[in-house]
Amino acid sequence: MARINYVATNSSNPRLVGTIYELLFGMWFDEELDNPESGQVLYDGNVALNLQARVPGMRGGLDHFGLEVEELDAVVNKIKKDYPNIGVIDRPASSPYPGCLAHDPAGSIFAIAEVGMTKVETERKVTANFSRFNEADPTGRYLHHYAIRTKRVAECADFYEDVFGLAHTHDDGEDPSHYLSDGKVSLLLIPWHINDYGGISVTGRGPDHIGFKVEDAKAVIEEIRENFSRYAPGMAPLWLFETVNRLSDESQVMDDILNKACSMSSYHFTDKDGVFVAVGDRTFAEA
Repeated sequence: MARINYVATNSSNPRLVGTIYELLFGMWFDEELDNPESGQVLYDGNVALNLQARVPGMRGGLDHFGLEVEELDAVVNKIKKDYPNIGVIDRPASSPYPGCLAHDPAGSIFAIAEVGMTKVETERKVTANFSRFNEADPTGRYLHHYAIRTKRVAECADFYEDVFGLAHTHDDGEDPSHYLSDGKVSLLLIPWHINDYGGISVTGRGPDHIGFKVEDAKAVIEEIRENFSRYAPGMAPLWLFETVNRLSDESQVMDDILNKACSMSSYHFTDKDGVFVAVGDRTFAEA
């Protein structure tokens, strides 16, 4: 079985935005990057969060996720043989990460690397910044899932199950989403319908949000609000849906859309780059 080993975003200020994930979820920065100008990387002991420095022409926000496999050539050959409409390319020479880039049947991008190609930090660290504001144990906080909205939910789910061996579950009842897991981190595939966005700005198909599992959702929600309150208006590296402004009504609709799509979530916010973040103290199996 493959392993989901990182999530990537495009950020206008990787270090500032990264502090949110450090302070709230106990992640820590990689201080040994060869080229920190290309962005920042944080770890939770299992998955990396790559905040890529946004360059002209690159959209901001959630971008793609990565999969780690035992034999890269075998996976690439299977995709080319069984899925001839799926493109696979080598990563550009300018990329600090090895391996390939590919897409699923609906066009969502993911990366593939062989075990040992990318840096892994499994020993959980407690940073001075986290301890400064928090007495909690960060080991109960980790990146739980990566969510994609797509018009081809079942087809994409079958693709990830077949190629990467991810465990696939789906409820034929009221929940139309499909869930795939490597045993620790999940890939959530949510049906996309434009009618869901009636009266508000439409969020397109593709990367939707990331989710964090925490030990106590109520306590972490208060930490999020307290962190937000430390900043002058408009200066915080995160946005809260309950903030009162000219888009408050639209924010509440978006919050409701996320609530319906993510069963484990108790709260949502976005970082300054517009990445939607779900927070909950249950896994999908427990929700």
